Amino acid sequence: MTRVRRILHATDFSPASRAAFATAVEMAKHDGARLVLLHVLVPPSPFLGDTLPASYVELDRRAHRGAERRLAAATAGAKKAGVRVEAQLIEGIPAEEILRVARRRHPDLIVIGTHGRTGLGRVFMGSVAERVLQRASCPVLTVRRR
Repeated sequence: MTRVRRILHATDFSPASRAAFATAVEMAKHDGARLVLLHVLVPPSPFLGDTLPASYVELDRRAHRGAERRLAAATAGAKKAGVRVEAQLIEGIPAEEILRVARRRHPDLIVIGTHGRTGLGRVFMGSVAERVLQRASCPVLTVRRR
């Protein structure tokens, strides 16, 4: 089996992503691989949250700050585990952006969480992990929430 040198972990900060993050960190530590943490920020909804922002710009700024804090915390956790890590925050359609980053960064492996939706939930919500699995040019490891 070939050694994994670069792992791309795409996260939406959900429980499923936290399980995938733990797996990615453990694999990176074991193989001495570089871990690339990726969060794709989707346009925020003005109907979510406790208080309404003064403008869409403020809503977008809040979303960016929140994502940056969570990525920084994940990066710190990976570094504490002894893993070489870098984080990337981009905007767009999650599956498309994950695949675009994978084409550019050439990971040996993509590690992504899956929510395990079935039935109508899967039909209406779709599956980022499934779209990445179908189109990625490298192996993809999906991790279900523990």
